[in-house]
Amino acid sequence: MIATWIRKKLAIRNSRRLIRTVKWIIRKKGRFLAPREAEQAEVRILACEEAIRLGSLHEIRTSRKALRLFFDDNLRSYGKSPLRQNVEAIVIAVALALAIRAFVIQPFKIPSGSMLPTLLVGDHILINKFVYGSRIPFTNKMFFPFSEIDRGDIVVFKLSADNATDFPMPGKGAFYVKRTVGIAGDEIDISGRDVLINGRAVAQVYAGNYEYPDQKFFSVADRYEQALSGKNFSVIYKKGTSSTTSGKMSFPLVVPKGRIFVMGDNRDNSYDSRFWGFVPVENVYGKAFMIHWSWNLSNPGLANKVRWERIFSGIE
Repeated sequence: MIATWIRKKLAIRNSRRLIRTVKWIIRKKGRFLAPREAEQAEVRILACEEAIRLGSLHEIRTSRKALRLFFDDNLRSYGKSPLRQNVEAIVIAVALALAIRAFVIQPFKIPSGSMLPTLLVGDHILINKFVYGSRIPFTNKMFFPFSEIDRGDIVVFKLSADNATDFPMPGKGAFYVKRTVGIAGDEIDISGRDVLINGRAVAQVYAGNYEYPDQKFFSVADRYEQALSGKNFSVIYKKGTSSTTSGKMSFPLVVPKGRIFVMGDNRDNSYDSRFWGFVPVENVYGKAFMIHWSWNLSNPGLANKVRWERIFSGIE
């Protein structure tokens, strides 16, 4: 019974598609058709529509076959040219790709080591632009948010004019990726390597040494396992007496409404909210959720450049 229902649905869909094509030719090219051709086309269209209304699979197939034969014999030359069909298919594909990029998923390349060890230089990630709400094109206005930004989320954002003034990196207009540590209403304090949220230190456990993949910063760091809102991840610090309090902000501080406080997982090599303050929620473009490609161009040999184990891996 299910197979019959599926066959009927496919037959109806194909019949309606053929009916639309024939009606389009009559509407656009009717002046070139002989009266007898136009009349026969109308008769066969009505027969197809009646068969669809009655719901008989046999009648639907029979009437569609008759309309198809008539179309092939009399109307095909009036249809769209192969070139036009190909151009339209390309245009539709490009439009869909742009729509997906604008509203759903967007790729992003990791340019620096500020999110080590979670994200490596050369990782290409995908961000979910739909989860926090889609952005109206050419504006910062959001609509249809499915969830709020939560502590522990890795977000991609742009700096605003007020917190990009003295920023030593590209600043306003560039994209950045950091981990959300505080949300609106949270009191953030930092003491040595401890980050305190509303008076409670973020749980962290020493996990041994971390060796930098390219030793661009320094060869070995201290690695800690942390947890925020059920998300488990690693952070690293310089060996010795390093502290997360470096920066220009004065602690403790309270995250204002409509803002978030972000930090890099590479705590001693990250310019973040400790230096330039809070990130407006409307500047957040999406949540990182997958590494779809990764490579290290400094490695010799093409096969060695690709980090195969990281491709299509999730991000937490």
